Amino acid sequence: MQEIRIRQAAGERIRVKLGFPLLLLSLCILTAAVCSFLYRYDNKYTAPGPGAAYGNMDLRGDDAFEPRGLVWLADGWEFYGGELLTPHDFQNSAPTPDRYVFAGQLGGFETVNGQPHGSASYRITITLPERAQTYALYLPEVFSACRLYVNGTERLTLGQADPEHYRAETAEKAVYFEAAGQVELLLAVSDYSHTYSGLVYPPALGLPDAVDWMAALRLNLRTALLTLTALIGGIALLLFAANRGNPLPALYALVCLSFLGYTCYPVAKTLFPTLGGLHFVENLSFCAMILLVFLLQRKLLALEHPVNTFGILFGAAVCLACVSYHLLLPGAGLGLLLSYSKLMALYKWLSAALLTAGAVLSLRQADETTPHAKVLLCGMAVFDTALAMDRLLPLYEPIYSGWFLELASLCLVLLIGAVLLREIYGRAVTSLVLEEDIHLTRQNIAMQKEQHHTMMEAIAQERAFRHDLRQHISVLHELAGADDLDALKRYFDKLEGALPPRQDGAFCENAPVDTIIRHYAARAGLVGAEFAAAVQVGADIAISEVDLCVIFGNLLENAVEACARQQEGSKYIHVCAGPSVGAFAITVENRFSGSLRRNPSGFLSSKGSRPGIGTASVRAITKKYGGMASFETVGDTFRASVILHL
Repeated sequence: MQEIRIRQAAGERIRVKLGFPLLLLSLCILTAAVCSFLYRYDNKYTAPGPGAAYGNMDLRGDDAFEPRGLVWLADGWEFYGGELLTPHDFQNSAPTPDRYVFAGQLGGFETVNGQPHGSASYRITITLPERAQTYALYLPEVFSACRLYVNGTERLTLGQADPEHYRAETAEKAVYFEAAGQVELLLAVSDYSHTYSGLVYPPALGLPDAVDWMAALRLNLRTALLTLTALIGGIALLLFAANRGNPLPALYALVCLSFLGYTCYPVAKTLFPTLGGLHFVENLSFCAMILLVFLLQRKLLALEHPVNTFGILFGAAVCLACVSYHLLLPGAGLGLLLSYSKLMALYKWLSAALLTAGAVLSLRQADETTPHAKVLLCGMAVFDTALAMDRLLPLYEPIYSGWFLELASLCLVLLIGAVLLREIYGRAVTSLVLEEDIHLTRQNIAMQKEQHHTMMEAIAQERAFRHDLRQHISVLHELAGADDLDALKRYFDKLEGALPPRQDGAFCENAPVDTIIRHYAARAGLVGAEFAAAVQVGADIAISEVDLCVIFGNLLENAVEACARQQEGSKYIHVCAGPSVGAFAITVENRFSGSLRRNPSGFLSSKGSRPGIGTASVRAITKKYGGMASFETVGDTFRASVILHL
């Protein structure tokens, strides 16, 4: 039997030891599955629809625009480097394209002249059904100035693409046109001021309702995400305003603000097309968000380790580099652009490694921060997996949701919020317990002073009685010698009345509990209440004496205060407590007048509109022992019942 128990205990330890690693593995697998699902079903590059090849796309089929009513023009674009072409250039002898590219294949124009900036043209010919109808072309941002021609007609101009008069302007636009048969789309693009150049994101062609619905849904989903983040950040600020001594809510509010800056680009660009500097805000916000996560990790996990310190210093340095880079961007060469890109990639991977290592180090400390470390490690498992999937599935452009790293960052922010909420709750509970301890300490001091005063009065009375005892004996001798029995009886009666009052016996064998009951018995007498107690609490009871004192103190204090408020009728407090079949039961009944206010969670304090702290403390201790506490009224009697399992 002993061997079986040992094996069972060993198996339980193994399950506990392997449980959390299995959870982390499950989160990694789930994150990879979600990323793969989004890559397959929410990706402009893998969306269903006919593909393009060598500058041509055929959309004459009945199901060409199914199932979403639009197709993404991701690949098959003719690329003409270093030229701003117009439809006139294709009328006689059409130029030969330098290559065929998909949208986003070339992050810049360095393949043309070795420099990241310059000019280029993109062209694609689409064959539509012969029946004329209205189409919509959804054009994402094209960096950083462009002219759009549809069938030889200029339909859209953003900024000024001519190098001599260059002016940057980007926006997401929908261009509506009527067409049948072949349609030629021509984009003439220049960029001399941005990180990216040219056609980076795939456009979409479809029916107007489908294009408008897609754009509206994208905007609404993003707006909902930003609203949720702003709401959470606002709540964190309110928590900080309520307790300025705790900086954690303020740091978390900054994390939410950084996440807003990191993900607000599509919404801000849609609502404010001419607003500039959004890419700078996006990059700086991401760097700041990671830096703030390092700071929160240090605060929440009490992690003063070189790993965390290096992460904070490196994050601050990258934030400064980000600001410097965007100040130098207008004249930046290819070397600076590539260096900054490598720095950002290094920052992502190194920060992920350092944050994960910090959480693991905190987990190994096995202290009160272990639950926080586990939650943060779960968030880092999601973040690390999303970062890896971003490299494994690079050709990803979300239609409705978001980038892998954005979604993982949202998960990390929410989990940090959960940790912070738990920390704030723990501090609030600790504060309440401390207040209760202070109250109990003051109560004990008052009771000690009261007992000391009573004892000193008894000693003084005894001294006075002893001092007068000789005179009493002399008088008794004289009366006895004179055989005056009547006078002797009268003198004995007077002497009996002069004796010091007899002290009441103990209410129970447990000294701390007995002291509490004595104190409130005296207070009950001061308010004119009858006090009766039948209490059986041994000195070696299996329940903490501190917990018992808190329960008896709170229940009796409420009873005495209720009697003190009573204006008419008899006042009484009856206490009954003792062991009963594996449990310890306490019942306190008292008379009250008026009405008691309550809400679904229980009776409200007579001192305000919130639930009473005393009854909350009683419920918390009862829960600790797996018992129950009930508070009820029967007529003008209030009854509090507590059961604690031994």
